[in-house]
Amino acid sequence: MKNMLKRFAAPVVLSAFATAAFADNAYTGAPRTFLFNPAQDVCFKDTAQYKKEGPYTIGFSNAGLGDSWRVVALHSMMKAAAENKDKIAKLLITDAGHDDSKQVADIQDLVSRGVDLLIVSANTAQALDPAVTRVMESGIPVVMVDRRIESDNFVTFVTASDAISGRLFAQWIVEKLNGKGNVIMLGGQSGSSPSEIRMKTAMQVFNQYPDIKIIDTVYGDWSPVKSKQVMASMIQKYGKDINAVWSAHGLMTPGSIEAFVDAGWTDGTIPPHTTADVNGPMQLALQHKVPLLEVGYPPAMAGEAIKSALAVLNGAQVPCVTEINSQIAVTEGDNTPSIDTRLGIKDMVVLDGPADLLVTGGMGPDYDPNTFSINYPQ
Repeated sequence: MKNMLKRFAAPVVLSAFATAAFADNAYTGAPRTFLFNPAQDVCFKDTAQYKKEGPYTIGFSNAGLGDSWRVVALHSMMKAAAENKDKIAKLLITDAGHDDSKQVADIQDLVSRGVDLLIVSANTAQALDPAVTRVMESGIPVVMVDRRIESDNFVTFVTASDAISGRLFAQWIVEKLNGKGNVIMLGGQSGSSPSEIRMKTAMQVFNQYPDIKIIDTVYGDWSPVKSKQVMASMIQKYGKDINAVWSAHGLMTPGSIEAFVDAGWTDGTIPPHTTADVNGPMQLALQHKVPLLEVGYPPAMAGEAIKSALAVLNGAQVPCVTEINSQIAVTEGDNTPSIDTRLGIKDMVVLDGPADLLVTGGMGPDYDPNTFSINYPQ
């Protein structure tokens, strides 16, 4: 257990990532969030005003590189830029180290370097809103990816649906508990849009069930180490009164499961958990017989942001929100009426793989973050 947690805790990714060899049950169609959208009209942006001749200088203001997901996302963007060298003269990348003030300065620096378009993954939605708004008002288009700002002052937001993740996680827990029980909300980083949106939409579900009680809300800061610490405190405080753990992402889920194991909960008694993308929670769920729901949030969206940027600079219409598809999987026997998927955790997990492997990485089976190198335009 301790060795597995150390893999997650490392400030730099230490082990290889891969794309899981999904079974035939994997979903390969168009994003379900688009197909199941009941609205007759979907928001699109006219980008004719931004059309210009290439090759382009594109800036990327990154919130930071604090976890394995963000490392794979950055590499995905570099790969996409390398594949479009004929259209991109430079991809300029900054790293804010998860500091709002630093990211505001990074954005100003990128603008001063003459970018044709700016891609931003905002550290926190509120603090970065004014800086991104100023860029848009100056006439430079902005593409948000992974983390958005509070306002709609951007051209498109490239993401997987945070809203759907939050609701699916919550609905599955409700149905696993037969509409009655106590839930711990384990958020990501306070103020970051993925965590806040998922928590908000989860509560839209939970609030419909008066016998579902959110007995506490804590934040794991996208870290299994921090998550293990806060969940150990929750277990000490509430004990067997905890019936489920709603976790905003798989980066935190292994810390939570290990906290239950260390507290003496036996296999088959640990409450249901939710997860996304990461191999370790799946390994632990199978090992300790923990009911688990996976709703993917693929880091490949960062590569997709490059495609959206090129579409904007070509003057093409783009969706206001560009969503990529997510896989949905559960542990065997844990389908519910609303979350009924053919894909199982056993189909996604890499049993002999590293705990910090991202099974939704999209970088191919030979990808290793330690040795990854690509000649992208810079």
